Amino acid sequence: MSNRPRIRPSVVVSVIVLTVGAFGMLAPFLFMIVTALKSAQHAYDLPPNWIPREFRWENFAAAVNGPLPLLRNMFNSFFIATLTTLGMLITAPMAGYAFAHLRFPGRNSLFVLLLASLMVPVQVTVIPLFLIMRNLHLIDTPWSLILPGITGALGVFMMRQFFLVIPKELFEAATVDGANAWTTYRLVALPLVRNGLSALGIVTFLASWNAYFAPSVFLNSQDSATLPLALVLMRGPFSTGQLNVMMAATTLAVIPALIAYLFAQRWIIAGLTSSAVKG
Repeated sequence: MSNRPRIRPSVVVSVIVLTVGAFGMLAPFLFMIVTALKSAQHAYDLPPNWIPREFRWENFAAAVNGPLPLLRNMFNSFFIATLTTLGMLITAPMAGYAFAHLRFPGRNSLFVLLLASLMVPVQVTVIPLFLIMRNLHLIDTPWSLILPGITGALGVFMMRQFFLVIPKELFEAATVDGANAWTTYRLVALPLVRNGLSALGIVTFLASWNAYFAPSVFLNSQDSATLPLALVLMRGPFSTGQLNVMMAATTLAVIPALIAYLFAQRWIIAGLTSSAVKG
């Protein structure tokens, strides 16, 4: 008798379904890249040709050297996303640690209020936030997006879940050794949630990089626009822009986010799975 393991039909079906699903999710990216390499006259071919008749690499140069300052818009997005991520990595762990392991009056009530704020759409708070930024003379500057984004209820909740996984005995041992709350947080708790910090950082960076609604409200010039705004402006009035150049610009916009995710996906998966151990 053969010692080879039997392949169960359910496994075969699962592999087929996942493969079809993977191709379905990759199809838009393939269409984007293929269209970015087509000429303007073949960009709207129906049915679409998945292999360009000729590779037009100059479409990427046209996207960068077009009427919009695409490289500056990309730098704006990177600057805003980087500072927003750094701010979130500073504020959210401290608040999450306080909610997880410190005892203070009103802690539970404040945490319930924090969770309730997650159910409030951003469109509800955008008008008072706009008035605040206008009074601070920060409209049409990156700081109108950075300052509101350096902390958030979701980041605090995520970090609280990570800190809850750490055994309380470690904190009690640090207290016995004479460590205060800040020393315990900095030397004991924070190094143990590195996966959580990585997950929070990449999620915050990608959310800021892909944001469209808030930049469309607070930024009103081409030089200060972020990359998503530039891509919409590139479409032109009544969608009269060149599709191949738009897809080339979109490909350039996707590459940094894709690199960031591929680089940190191991920490994202480890962090999100470990935070679900205890609630």
